[in-house]
Amino acid sequence: MLSRVAWFAAAMSAASLMAGCSHWPGPDHRQVTMQGISEVVREACTADQSVRDDIDSLSVQLTEQEQQLHSIEAMLATPAPVVKAPPAPVSVVSCKPVAKKSLNFDNKVVVGSNEWIYLNPPGIHLAARVDTGAATSSISATNIVRFERDGKRWVSFDLEIDNQEPVHLEARLKRNVRIRQASYDDTDRRPVVELDVMLGENLRQQTEFTLADRSRMSYPVLLGRSFLRDMALVDVGSEYLHPKVEPDAP
Repeated sequence: MLSRVAWFAAAMSAASLMAGCSHWPGPDHRQVTMQGISEVVREACTADQSVRDDIDSLSVQLTEQEQQLHSIEAMLATPAPVVKAPPAPVSVVSCKPVAKKSLNFDNKVVVGSNEWIYLNPPGIHLAARVDTGAATSSISATNIVRFERDGKRWVSFDLEIDNQEPVHLEARLKRNVRIRQASYDDTDRRPVVELDVMLGENLRQQTEFTLADRSRMSYPVLLGRSFLRDMALVDVGSEYLHPKVEPDAP
């Protein structure tokens, strides 16, 4: 501010010299008063104050921005909170009872591709494979011996059961059948016996069985058409539709 006053005074002196001593003080010079000089000085100071206000305003803005940067850096340095996944929705199990599969159709009993049978004699349960392609049923037998008793033909054999001791049986010989093996040209003469079979609660009858060694087969018994004819229908997509049953004790 003092430098501007000095500059103003110097300018006034120079103007006076240039105007010549003969013309000083002229009309313009006579109008210069201390009050005028004070106003000039005040205006100059006012301009300096405006600049300082602008600088102060910029300084305040810079301070606020610096504080905001520090706040952002602190947020970035803080680990993000772990957001827990919402719990999986609980599936609602319907308590509606499942309809039981019908075991009868067109006045016939529906059986699965595998069923439990009760064989008498000897009075045991066996797993049987149901095969509509076989005309006669078959049962696993070894040590087959034909003999006569009271003038009639009989046969004895051992019933092979997985992981159990063979069961020895004797039965009347009904007839013999010749079976041609697919891989051989000769035929095999096999005995046929009749045994009492019960499947479920509604199928029970005397059934002919061909005696053959089925120890390498998955099932010791094969039920053919002779047992199923006119009595049962086969649902090949189902198994063990009927529980194990036994005849009522006398």
